[in-house]
Amino acid sequence: MDSTADMESARADAGTALQFYWEAAEHELPEELADDEAEVGDAYAAVQESVPDDPTALSCLTLFALGRLRAHLNEEFGATEDHFEAAHHPPAELAPDDGPGRALAADVVRAADRALSRRPADNLAVFSRACALHWLGDHRAAAAYREAVRLDPYDDIARTRVEQLDGIELPEPPGGFGTHHPHGFHLLEMTHLVGHGGSTKGWVWLVNDPSTVRDKADGHLAEWLALRGHSLDDDFGVWTHVPGGQGVGSELREALHHPPEGRPYIDWSKVPLPRPERDPLPVGQPIRWLGQLHFYGGTEHDD
Repeated sequence: MDSTADMESARADAGTALQFYWEAAEHELPEELADDEAEVGDAYAAVQESVPDDPTALSCLTLFALGRLRAHLNEEFGATEDHFEAAHHPPAELAPDDGPGRALAADVVRAADRALSRRPADNLAVFSRACALHWLGDHRAAAAYREAVRLDPYDDIARTRVEQLDGIELPEPPGGFGTHHPHGFHLLEMTHLVGHGGSTKGWVWLVNDPSTVRDKADGHLAEWLALRGHSLDDDFGVWTHVPGGQGVGSELREALHHPPEGRPYIDWSKVPLPRPERDPLPVGQPIRWLGQLHFYGGTEHDD
């Protein structure tokens, strides 16, 4: 690749393929994902050909390995629930004779170890490693979940699993949104709760540039407002993480201006939107933040 722009484009394309694969792997079986798996593998091979130890690629390859395990678990246990996001139904140990599953879980651990050698505070890799150890029945799982909680005290799933594995009750996390994520980013959420079962409709964006936040929020404002009177609840806000600092959150509804004539608009002068100057989130890098997985760019929710 000849330039930074080329590398960012390659990471973005690979990240899009990974997101599609991860979402499909929630319910589909390995044989149904063979073509998608090959696409993701080829995409990250292209990135690594230029930068073999690219930290973003290593982090994403850890999640890719976890996705392959996820699809295998659908085959072994069914796809009625998410095997990684269920706080109160944590992983069951893989059967001793499940050679393929145990090999896939070991792949996750190896991929996470490599990613963490380049970016020790990558709590997505930490959590992935903890899940794989949990499925393997490895006693190191509790310590791995503890590390995930240290990096993100608001990761309720990791917290619950520490409590279950160690038989303890952890203290409540401090106030605010203080985490140890290594990169700065903005998370914009414009969603509506449209079903009593938790179904949502709308968009979430993970980006590293304030101008993109403003463009996306302004561009989807009319769509979000149109659903406002037809949903059970809604989220409309932007949260900023700056490495080494306290997170900043703003409810955008408080900055909505309704002129007597004309369309409503967001008064951005009322919204603190610091630019993460130091260590901005690399293009294509997914994150685990406040206990949730987010992919770089826009994610449409239409459950």
